[in-house]
Amino acid sequence: MAKAGERTVAVPENTVDRAYQHIRERTVRFGYRPGERINEVELAAFLGMSRAPVREALNRLIADGLVVMEPGRGFFCRRLSATEIAELYAVRADLEVSAVRRACAVADPDAVDAIAADWRASAERQADSTLDELVNADETFHIRLAGLAGNAERLRYLANINARIRFVRYINLEEPARRDASLGEHALILSAVRARDAEAAAALVAGHLSIRSQEILAHIHTGLARIYASDVA
Repeated sequence: MAKAGERTVAVPENTVDRAYQHIRERTVRFGYRPGERINEVELAAFLGMSRAPVREALNRLIADGLVVMEPGRGFFCRRLSATEIAELYAVRADLEVSAVRRACAVADPDAVDAIAADWRASAERQADSTLDELVNADETFHIRLAGLAGNAERLRYLANINARIRFVRYINLEEPARRDASLGEHALILSAVRARDAEAAAALVAGHLSIRSQEILAHIHTGLARIYASDVA
């Protein structure tokens, strides 16, 4: 908030959006290490803009749960927490189970068929796909599946959760057995939605998204080992 006598300077929205997208991508992919301080001056210089849009973008990312601000110290990349990620997975499951139940009642059959066709095409390309492409395809499938229920606010929450758990998806989908299981589970979920079987679809989604705390902790340890690998002699 501006103090008395200060002139408020409007920051162009497209500049803030550009800063937001850049910093968000770096935090999601841990271009900043967990707990690393984010230097506003360096960021502004790199992006060719003033500090104002960078600071506004960082404040948005606090709301997203990707950045934290410590009074007197500045902005920092979020740390990894097994408890937080387990809670995010639980919320994600609640949202997606509710969505698939609703989708069974209201989904356009043509939209279901379009998702199925696109997913089959992704599955056929799996062997030649990069891990980035596999993760993006998985996220897209789940967002489109939830989108069949027609609730934009639900999708907004899911997009935020996806960003905060993405590194777990990366490590999960690196495992060939998990990738193969995921393909089969997606096909079963779509079949249940096509059949308007809400109970079966909900059970399949809940099972598909279940993850044990020990598994999350193992993924965090794996992720941290990779993030800090360059420091290992």
